[in-house]
Amino acid sequence: MSHHSLKAKLLLAVMSPLAVGWACWLGGQHFQMTRQQQGHDDLFLQEVSEQILLSMPSNLDALDDGPRLQLPPRAGPAGKKKKFDTLRYQVWILGRRTPVVASDGAPMQPLRADFKSGFVVSEVAGEPWRVYAATDASGRIQVQSGMSQSAMKAELAHWVKISLWSGIGILLVLGAIVGLAIHWSLRPMNRLRREMAQREPHDLAPLPAAGLPREIRPLVDSFNQLLERLSDAMRGERQFLADAAHELRTPLAALLTQTQVAMRAGSQADAQAALAQLSHGIQRTSRLAQQLLDSARVDASPLRDERPVVALPDVVTMVAREFESMAARRQQTLAIHAEPASVQGDLDDLGILVRNLVDNAVRYSGEHARIEIACGLDAEGATAWLTVRDNGPGVAPEERERVFERFFRGSQGNGERGSGIGLSLVQRIARAHEATITVDDGIGGRGFACRVDFRATPDP
Repeated sequence: MSHHSLKAKLLLAVMSPLAVGWACWLGGQHFQMTRQQQGHDDLFLQEVSEQILLSMPSNLDALDDGPRLQLPPRAGPAGKKKKFDTLRYQVWILGRRTPVVASDGAPMQPLRADFKSGFVVSEVAGEPWRVYAATDASGRIQVQSGMSQSAMKAELAHWVKISLWSGIGILLVLGAIVGLAIHWSLRPMNRLRREMAQREPHDLAPLPAAGLPREIRPLVDSFNQLLERLSDAMRGERQFLADAAHELRTPLAALLTQTQVAMRAGSQADAQAALAQLSHGIQRTSRLAQQLLDSARVDASPLRDERPVVALPDVVTMVAREFESMAARRQQTLAIHAEPASVQGDLDDLGILVRNLVDNAVRYSGEHARIEIACGLDAEGATAWLTVRDNGPGVAPEERERVFERFFRGSQGNGERGSGIGLSLVQRIARAHEATITVDDGIGGRGFACRVDFRATPDP
């Protein structure tokens, strides 16, 4: 399982506390068993010594050093030595040099050389032994029993090893059980993953949420909301491409027709008239292509939290100069009233917004029209406003709510055919800058006026 596997992380999160708890328990058990073993072994040595002493006859000193009895051979496989096998004892008649009774394997020298009663750790054959000596009431006979400390440690290590391997086995079994439980719990996610892998690239249908764990359901719901937004965006883009193709097909067909008319013209006047129409069609197609490019650029522009400060008078002045010659050919008057006002935004996008508002006014207000472009701050200085208004034919009141729809064209006008893209671009740019748009009558109650209100920014 990879480092980023959810199964591995869940298994690690569950098993780590268990492993740490088991390690702490094993350490405590080792400490407790070490103390208990010493107490148990001392009690065992004391009871053995006292029982042997009580079983000895009072005339023990009459015994000689004759041959001893032997046990028959033990049947069965040789197993681990028991505590009795590691125990050694001696029965001494105080004053003699050799023990009168001794266990098999016991040394001939005394386990406790000073023959005092009680516990002691003594050196026997170069190895430390734990020894207990019990003396009778008359002080004539003493029983010494002992075990080597290496044997005692080996016994403790044996039980620790059993506990260690038992614990490891239990942890492995628990890990397998927990792993299976996690795998079973994530089966709905695996089923969802397989279903997503089998989908077609453009299939944006919502993911099935039935049977998913409650903890995973919000994530899938978020995915479904994202898929819904992507589906809406793709549907809008497909509609936009279809509409754009339709809009370009008409002027291109007209250009081809005017070109053929010009080529077949019988006189220079006819050719000039056809070429004039051809020039007008090229300008319209060029404007449509520019608006389509602007629309694609606005859609692709990322929304940034930190935007530069833009001075609206600079944008208004720059755009107005672009339309001076076009307005002069139509004998229109461009009036600019630009007061200091700054906003945070994208300079190119704001330029597209102002350019489309002015282009809309110049094209549809008619000859000899007056067009006023103004910007400034409100009385409180919190709102920066921009207005473009004219005294042309305007827009019917019932159509004003739809003028910002893509490819919508109003019924009123001066005969100029538009693309229906410009004002939709204005609205999208305004929304991206958290601005509001209002439309109203133009100059003197005639024409069309559009106002955009931005959140003002102090000019640095």
